[in-house]
Amino acid sequence: MITIDFECKKQHKFEGIFKDYAAFKEQHESLKIQCPLCGTDEIKRIFTGCSIQSRRSEEAKKNKISGSILDQIREFNTFVKNNFENVGDTFAEKARAIHYGIEEERNIYGKTTPSEVKELIDEGISILPVFDTDKNIN
Repeated sequence: MITIDFECKKQHKFEGIFKDYAAFKEQHESLKIQCPLCGTDEIKRIFTGCSIQSRRSEEAKKNKISGSILDQIREFNTFVKNNFENVGDTFAEKARAIHYGIEEERNIYGKTTPSEVKELIDEGISILPVFDTDKNIN
């Protein structure tokens, strides 16, 4: 079922419900859609807001993804801290060593400067800068 909003030449607004787009198209082309207030078949479709439910949003509902974005970032940070190696201030050095095969490949996190982040990205080293939500910002 689809719902379409219309407006007639006298600016009466109304809505039509159709089995599918093909049914709408057939009725529209054969001038079977008429204004319920004045009976004219001189109508046009008008824009209305819509809601699209994607599979992705349905999956999110099933997985109960909720909370604020800050809560989700905290959850992500907790995952990283529990599953990645903290290399502290040597992050840029370790990331390069892993990228160039000098050290074994593994998941790491640590601290680095904005200029080092830019250099790593310029070298083609995949990194994801994240904000530590446990720190207070003044």
